[in-house]
Amino acid sequence: MSMKKIALSGLALSAMLVAAIAFFGPTPARAGDAGLTEAQVKQIVHDYIVNHPKLIMDSVNNYRFEAANEQAAEGVKKNKKELLSANSPEAGNPNGNVTVVEFFDYNCHFCKGSYPAVEALLKDDKNVRFVFKDFPILGPSSIEAAKWALAAQKQGKYFAFHTAMMYNREPITDDLLKSVAKQVGMDVDQAEKDAEAPSVMKQLEQNEELAQQLGISGTPSFVIGNKVDAGILSENQMETQIEEVRASKAGKQ
Repeated sequence: MSMKKIALSGLALSAMLVAAIAFFGPTPARAGDAGLTEAQVKQIVHDYIVNHPKLIMDSVNNYRFEAANEQAAEGVKKNKKELLSANSPEAGNPNGNVTVVEFFDYNCHFCKGSYPAVEALLKDDKNVRFVFKDFPILGPSSIEAAKWALAAQKQGKYFAFHTAMMYNREPITDDLLKSVAKQVGMDVDQAEKDAEAPSVMKQLEQNEELAQQLGISGTPSFVIGNKVDAGILSENQMETQIEEVRASKAGKQ
């Protein structure tokens, strides 16, 4: 179901429910007992929508939010293998009992803002595996940076390159990418070749397809358990969700 249809169905459901309860008690069936015609009921619903737009829209937004969460959870379950793929760059404990996945862009200021929390999480929780999904959606320079990051992965330098780029505040250019590569000890000439390898672009395309399956359209977006969160998360917020996943796993044992 499209988001437009969800919004319309949510609006109709909310309006009918609120109006029915307000005027007829717990059930719409009482409309007949009140001696009202179908046309009168429709007018009541219409008037309620007009006079209480915020209440109706809040209900619609909640409906859409819940629907989006359900879609994301289903997407996570169906694409678990791709999410946890060993082909993706990662940090932390490779055998950690919870995996956090982040979709990000090197031109994303919010991604940069969330990175200290990611670093702190990896330092404080030694039983977390963290998977990075390069998702360059903010222009050509984002794509180039992602390609160089995956080239860094081939040299075992991904995390160092990633960290340097997350703390970078300069415009992303070819010279900057070469400078960062050199700074973290990469073979710059080899990285320049690897960045243009078809396998690198294929990996970025797969990340984009995966994001679409999860309903992710912005960065940063974090996947913890079966939940997808868009926007900056603090270390405490991530750890809270991680502990919920651990508790759920323990309860199933």
